[in-house]
Amino acid sequence: MKTRTVDKYKYQNYLTKAEEFYETMNESLQARRFNATVVAAIHCAISSSDALTVFYKGIRHSGERHEDVINVLNTLGLPEMQAKNKQLLVLLQVKNSAEYADRLMTESNANESVKNAQRFYSWVKGLLQK
Repeated sequence: MKTRTVDKYKYQNYLTKAEEFYETMNESLQARRFNATVVAAIHCAISSSDALTVFYKGIRHSGERHEDVINVLNTLGLPEMQAKNKQLLVLLQVKNSAEYADRLMTESNANESVKNAQRFYSWVKGLLQK
């Protein structure tokens, strides 16, 4: 599990990135740009997870496999972590297809990604803005 140390106060920067990706995700969905929607949803979740781990541990995942962030998140001991990890994992599993494969994302892919990103982002935001 490869991580990088980050000053804890910088969690806000990651939360800001997540919020911008969240807004872009919703705008892209409205415009029916499904590829952009899915990619923005993925990056919203990644930035959200970074905000969470920086806030609680002062670290962020820095490995090549984005799925490994689940191991970092599991060290936080937060309620609902297992359910939230599932939402994040669904998004991370579509990352390569959405960004690099020759197939296009569908409306169904976009809707599923938005649903998972909204749930994960809203949960993180609720934890960090208490």
